[in-house]
Amino acid sequence: MSQIKRILEKKPEILNLKRIPSQRNRKLFYQQAIKPTYDKLEEMAKEYYNFIKNLRAWEVAKHIEKIFFFGKKCALDYEITLSDILLFFHQILPKYVGGGLLGCFISGLCHPLMKEDTYLHLNLSPYRSTISGMGYRHHKATLVLEGGRLYYLGVEMESGKIEVRGNVGGYLGRWMRGGNILIKGDGGSWVGQGMVDGKIEIEGNAKHTLGMRMQGGEIWVGGDVGFWLGEEMQGGSIWIKGGIKSITSDRYGGEVYQWQNKWTKI
Repeated sequence: MSQIKRILEKKPEILNLKRIPSQRNRKLFYQQAIKPTYDKLEEMAKEYYNFIKNLRAWEVAKHIEKIFFFGKKCALDYEITLSDILLFFHQILPKYVGGGLLGCFISGLCHPLMKEDTYLHLNLSPYRSTISGMGYRHHKATLVLEGGRLYYLGVEMESGKIEVRGNVGGYLGRWMRGGNILIKGDGGSWVGQGMVDGKIEIEGNAKHTLGMRMQGGEIWVGGDVGFWLGEEMQGGSIWIKGGIKSITSDRYGGEVYQWQNKWTKI
């Protein structure tokens, strides 16, 4: 970097902004002409905020993929490391957003960096609102999330492990294709909706419509579950240790077991 700085001091005309290509490759900016005030994590947080500021936070299904790919692009453009992600998530990003769709972005940011033996622990306490999209398309590594108020966790997860030390909201493991999710707390409604493979384990209770349109995989619940268990279920297995408020009559396949002094198929 010092060599680049010396070159720029001798030949400042190299940074002719008119010649910057349209694809906005940030490497050509030489970190804003080596300005001492430049902070790549602050710049990335500003860019993320500008990207999502007009998006409705409740329209997760509509925006999740777009934000995910934006996060992957930022990881490459800003040359992000795992250490950068820890600092960015815990100290930088909370200054710009309080929650919302940031999980989709963090999933994309992490995706290129994850390896089989990667262990990433994120504490959600700096954020005052719910967070959607964490673990989207998670494909490697162990992701540990400390705290609750998570929605759309592990959507389209492919492999690896996600552990949550707290409660989660709706759409846990939606369209999940593999991997393992462990919730050390309670789950919301629509757990495992459209799930194809993998395993979801909830140590506490879960709410309604668990296993809706489930095609494969396993769901284990250590406590009670709500109404419409197995709605339009086609495959896979569900194991409930506690009580069940109701089982749907619209079940086309799969197996449901409840603990009644032993595991009993119902």
